[in-house]
Amino acid sequence: MALAAAILAAAGAAADTITLTNGRVIEVDRTWVQGTQLLYEKNGATFGLPRSLVQSIEQRGAPEPTTDPDILRARQQVQTGDAGEAVRLLHAALARTPSSVAALHALAQAYLKLGDARSARDTADRALRLDDRNPASLALRADALLALGDRLGAEGEYRKSLQLHRDPEIQRKLEAIAAAATPSRGALFRVRYDGGINEPLGMAVLKSLTEAHSEYSRRLGGSPDEPITIVLQTEARFQDGRPPLWADGINDGTVRVPVQGLDAPTPRLVRVLRHELAHSFVAARTAGNCPTWLHEGIAQWLEGGDPAREDGILAPAAREGRLLPLLTLEAPFQGLSESDASLAYAESLSAVAHVLRRSGEAGVVRLLSALGDRMPSEEALPVALALSYPELQKSWSDSLRTASSPAPAR
Repeated sequence: MALAAAILAAAGAAADTITLTNGRVIEVDRTWVQGTQLLYEKNGATFGLPRSLVQSIEQRGAPEPTTDPDILRARQQVQTGDAGEAVRLLHAALARTPSSVAALHALAQAYLKLGDARSARDTADRALRLDDRNPASLALRADALLALGDRLGAEGEYRKSLQLHRDPEIQRKLEAIAAAATPSRGALFRVRYDGGINEPLGMAVLKSLTEAHSEYSRRLGGSPDEPITIVLQTEARFQDGRPPLWADGINDGTVRVPVQGLDAPTPRLVRVLRHELAHSFVAARTAGNCPTWLHEGIAQWLEGGDPAREDGILAPAAREGRLLPLLTLEAPFQGLSESDASLAYAESLSAVAHVLRRSGEAGVVRLLSALGDRMPSEEALPVALALSYPELQKSWSDSLRTASSPAPAR
């Protein structure tokens, strides 16, 4: 059942194509218009962007034409997440017109949204009794069979649908079934040693990383396609009390961590490993299209601890107007002075903490997804968070001005 849900979610991707005025193309599950916004669904989340940024929309797999107001409203309810209301409207439409294929298709989709695969299959069968050569009815029956765990039955129905009408989305579903049927990929990590081999430490590190990998996959909605290489530098001493934490590891595609003097992972080493692993996830999730402040802020957040831990330290800088603008922190921090680098890392975490307070983890995931669509950050921010760069800067700065400064050390 979990496998079927994953295939349906993945295979539904890229049903519509949005072309922006700057030439960028976004492949999404579905699109609809609401006022001045174009809304779209992708990877289980809903996003919006101003229609003024949209040049064109290519919609595939268009539903059966209808003028029935209940069916049209029901389709909208399914798109906006109220499948229960859609079922009520569609039963009303079918009571008036029992032979409405458009209503049956929409009802099957609503049942699938509700997780009622048996009712979806029965509804698709009812549509097929009216027209056994309707490719959309066959595809919906396949969707329901897949949700019921009948992979072979779903594959057969998808093939029948494709014989009647070539549809890229149905072809992707077939390919997703084939991919899911193959053995799972190999190891998540490749652990190597730079210096002597410390197998017990290596196994303990691998256990911590595997747990973090599972957590990040769940929270960020995806994971790197390739195994991540971890190099344990057994001849470079790990400074278990040396600040700052972000200086203890290196991730240039390969994660390198000094471990000399350690027999087992310390809490600090685990945080360093989680920090560097988060960088690998963000890089994969955004295809490398991520501003440095967001990269570093997410890594510090996911390493653990209070995401607002830097807010009190930054409060005086916010009140005195000394914060570095986030827009200037898109490039790597290597060129900054030591004091500005420390400020930049603190600001990165604090800004992500502010996004979490405003929009939750879902807001962070939406932002990563928009960046993964190759949007520049100045477009991704309003799409994912409904905030421009200046609005985010002001909102975050205002919140810091009211934060309590840390008590002076005695």
